[in-house]
Amino acid sequence: GSSRKLCSSLLISSQTAVMKTLVQEESIPVPKGIKISVKSKIVEVSGKHGTLKRDFKHLPIELYLANSGHEVRAKMYFAKSKQLS
Repeated sequence: GSSRKLCSSLLISSQTAVMKTLVQEESIPVPKGIKISVKSKIVEVSGKHGTLKRDFKHLPIELYLANSGHEVRAKMYFAKSKQLS
């Protein structure tokens, strides 16, 4: 009876609610021999195999180098779980 009704209402409310994280911060260590530059949400990574460039302007993210260039820090605001990954 009532426990079944409560269980079904909890199931419905958990499916419709989308949890957002206010601020998520990650720090990524930079391996030796890799050069990284971050300029206005554009990250450029250079190594012995070539150069990669990635644009993050479409995301609410703050990217910066820390620990004298040995670490990249990323702060993401109001992120959904899919964006955090």
